[in-house]
Amino acid sequence: MKSLHIGLGCALLASGALSQFLEPPPTTADPNTLPECTWWHVAVAGDTCEELSAAWGLTVATLTKWNPSLASGCNFVVGNSYCIEKNYGLPDPEPTTSTSAAPPTTTGNGVATPKPISDGMTTTCNKFHLVVKGDGCASILQKYGISFDQLFVWNPAIGSNCEMLQLGVNYCVGLIGGTPVTSTPPTITTPTNGVVTPTPIPDDTVKNCNKFHLVVKGDGCTAITTQYGISFAQFYAWNPAVGSNCELLQLGVNYCVGLIGGSPITSAPPTITTPANGIVTPSPIQDNMTTNCNKFHLVVKGEGCSSIGTLYGISFAQLFSWNPAIGSNCETLQLGTHVCVGVIGGATTTTTPGPSPTTSRPGNGIVTPTPIREGTTPNCTQFHFVVKGDGCASIQQKYGISFDQLFAWNPAVGSNCEGLWLDTYVCVKATGGPTAPPTMTTRTTSTSTTSTRGNGVATPTPTQPGMVTNCKTFHKVVKGDGCQAIADRYKITLANFKKWNTAVGTNCELMWLDAYVCVGVL
Repeated sequence: MKSLHIGLGCALLASGALSQFLEPPPTTADPNTLPECTWWHVAVAGDTCEELSAAWGLTVATLTKWNPSLASGCNFVVGNSYCIEKNYGLPDPEPTTSTSAAPPTTTGNGVATPKPISDGMTTTCNKFHLVVKGDGCASILQKYGISFDQLFVWNPAIGSNCEMLQLGVNYCVGLIGGTPVTSTPPTITTPTNGVVTPTPIPDDTVKNCNKFHLVVKGDGCTAITTQYGISFAQFYAWNPAVGSNCELLQLGVNYCVGLIGGSPITSAPPTITTPANGIVTPSPIQDNMTTNCNKFHLVVKGEGCSSIGTLYGISFAQLFSWNPAIGSNCETLQLGTHVCVGVIGGATTTTTPGPSPTTSRPGNGIVTPTPIREGTTPNCTQFHFVVKGDGCASIQQKYGISFDQLFAWNPAVGSNCEGLWLDTYVCVKATGGPTAPPTMTTRTTSTSTTSTRGNGVATPTPTQPGMVTNCKTFHKVVKGDGCQAIADRYKITLANFKKWNTAVGTNCELMWLDAYVCVGVL
């Protein structure tokens, strides 16, 4: 099956015609598609119901139920959007025998407490907030006039960077006998530079700012920089809290978009241009894009150079040559921008191995194939050519090595495997270092229904190494899964997920495809 192209429609389209869906699709969708759809797949040539269902943990029956246009023969229309998630992956509400909702519980403090609440929430809470779509810690703080330190102390499960805030969960926003909470927080301050500064703003915002932007639903760094005629480098320098890839931009927070004595701000550019090559070019685009581009891709949340290259069957070398502003390690790829993924008269790409070995690494006598990434260990004795569908986890499994070894021998792949490139060679064995592979659990495609853990629960196989022995609920990892997505699906915290599956890695880089992970314990 061709690689998947996924996107949240709310970040791409604002058409009223698509308002029938909970999250609008990025492209045309059949009007009979499930109205509660919140995640979409844009069809490419070769898609089948069986492969799409397997990739997203669905049954074919469910896929065709959500997408009635596929009911007769599963005939995909290339470029159309198809639903692959209902209601943000939250389970359907359980049927009740009464027309009224289940009453909240009453704890020992005499306050009625709604359900569900976050793990570890303070027991002296008297005011709660239910997280809904669009909420973030910043907007919650602003609404209730409290500080992040207070919110975190009362709700430690949100994480020190608010990275574990969950939809549909109640959090404490006020204490019994606590400091009175005002209905509206202060809106402006006057700092020493004489400029009226709105709140909230990140702590490390530059002090000589004279223009601010309040982030609202649908905003991204590219949209903001385009609106104010500034570069991302400027925006990041003035607001380091957004993160080097805009990954920490928060709703309801003000960011600096202009400096005292800074460059003049220009108006927003037009949405499309027609360059000399006659191709209509969408905007915004990455800086310095090649002028002979005839195919474009809009970068959405969760994408990286590797996934984009896989989607269009191109190498990173091609992607970088056509879009030099993404950086030599894809470190400056920007959300919400278009990148070039095809050129006029461009060469057809293939998935066959690249050039034959042509050079010999001095000193070890091993013939070294090309291309390889910079920094590859000079004492490599075995190489793997990265093809479409490869990932660090699958390479580790194939050669019986750990991620630490793969990263040590190939530092350019990055600590999160974000720099693994198609059509390049990586080192999978080296001399002068640890050569014995780590002990790994044998992985099979069959499923066992016999308990092997002594807890009376039937445990399916293969399982992720490092799983706890008191697991009672399991999830099979499929293509596209990530630790946070799995945790959200089962309404557990990311901290608990990692606690129950200790070998998935700090950044989920060691989680195995087609293996079972624990999502609930006895």
